[in-house]
Amino acid sequence: MTTPYQEVSRARRSRMSEATKRQGKVLARDYGLAGQVIAARKSLGWTQTDLATKTGMSQGDISNIERGVVSPTEKTLVRLAEALGSEWRLVPQSTVRRGPEPARRVAASTRAS
Repeated sequence: MTTPYQEVSRARRSRMSEATKRQGKVLARDYGLAGQVIAARKSLGWTQTDLATKTGMSQGDISNIERGVVSPTEKTLVRLAEALGSEWRLVPQSTVRRGPEPARRVAASTRAS
């Protein structure tokens, strides 16, 4: 008999230490942001180099943000948002829709043109 994935996943999460759970939340946040940056950049048809030029950042910095390797500062988030025609803002978690895509959980929205 096969065990459903949800059951295996729930059992695995129940064995995690609190430190591991906290680290997972940080990673989910970083990758959620990365997903939004990638999606916004690609929707404009831009390369990482294009975004770097528009923000005054290096292509390597854009790559690090998109890979979730670094956690950008507020100043960097604002620069990215402005270049991408978006705004950076905090949204209460209770108002953020939860979904399977990490990008839905990050509070950046595209401005209406």
